[in-house]
Amino acid sequence: MKNKLAIIGVGSAGILSLCHFLSNMDETWEITSIHNPSKKIQGIGESSNPSFLNALERGLGFEIVKDLDKLNGTLKFGTKYTDWRSHEFINPLLGGFMALHFDTHSLYSFAMGRLTNRWGNKFKIIKGNVNKVENNKDEVKLKIDNIDHSFDFVIDCGGTPKSFKSYKMGESLLNTCLVHNTEPSSEPELKHTGHIATKNGWLFRVPLKTRTSYGYMYNTTITTDKEAKKNFSDTIGIPVKDLQKIKYKFKPYYTEKALEGRVLKNGNAVAFFEPMFANSLFIYDTVNREFWEHLVGAKQNIDKVNKNIVALATNTLSLIAFHYLGGSTYSTKFWRRAKEWGKKETQKSNIMEYHNRILDGINKNSDWVTIHNYCFAPHSFATLARNLGYTKKF
Repeated sequence: MKNKLAIIGVGSAGILSLCHFLSNMDETWEITSIHNPSKKIQGIGESSNPSFLNALERGLGFEIVKDLDKLNGTLKFGTKYTDWRSHEFINPLLGGFMALHFDTHSLYSFAMGRLTNRWGNKFKIIKGNVNKVENNKDEVKLKIDNIDHSFDFVIDCGGTPKSFKSYKMGESLLNTCLVHNTEPSSEPELKHTGHIATKNGWLFRVPLKTRTSYGYMYNTTITTDKEAKKNFSDTIGIPVKDLQKIKYKFKPYYTEKALEGRVLKNGNAVAFFEPMFANSLFIYDTVNREFWEHLVGAKQNIDKVNKNIVALATNTLSLIAFHYLGGSTYSTKFWRRAKEWGKKETQKSNIMEYHNRILDGINKNSDWVTIHNYCFAPHSFATLARNLGYTKKF
């Protein structure tokens, strides 16, 4: 009898999880995708990291030359920071040399057909709405459109949780994002995600083949919506009246219980932070690896999995805060708050110790080249710190 793993959701985290487990589990496993076709997928252009590209290659047989256009995608070789410091700079990727910008709608359309053709009977699809999850000792029972189904394990990539009871809520430096899509950019830095500092926050730019997605992020306790729209308009050169009426409210959080019994949370169900350096996909990929270690790898227990995922979340938040320590070219209320927030968040971790060890050249200890190394390998972290102007010990 086969082991049955169900993955709920087909956003970026769901597709990533399908690719990871279909390509890493042997033929004794059956992987089922469960999703509601009527549930809206966010249509924002998304930036990725090399681990995501690797998962697509293994899970979908993705080939850049043949398949990039099918994701409305472009290549990515780093993140370009503008007005964060007096000079522009390009930060390295989180390991590896190349990643993608892609469209989430296109990823879903491309992936589901490719997974079906590639994995045969190892891959199943159930379309419907999950009404109930029953996490039992020996199985997980899902009620899908009021029909019962049983699985050995479940990964929940179903989106933002309805309750934050088991979550740790962070202080909101940013809490709102305005989105606008334009015609595709022809600028030379097309192959970099853009992180552009502005007077009242910063915006991301994700260049796709047929459009460029911009997201302006700010804090409504500091900046009014009217001020934000004007700032956004001035930065991207689109009149306020022509801005698309796309607005998201958000807050930072992560769960302290990613794995409970036979159910793993991933995607927005496990954590959400501001989208700096495409940290979300890195988190999702690492969570999958932790779960794989639990199932068939090192057989680590649930407490160990959750401890590692909490460390991953807190270290990611510290790395985001590390960027804010030096402020930006703007001396405004937002950036003063950002520097204060950056200092407070980094003091909660040992990221400063890691930074100082890198400066001393003490980076050969394997304990520092793991999940605890703030996402970047030592040489990449050194480049990041140098780009941010941190050339002395803290």
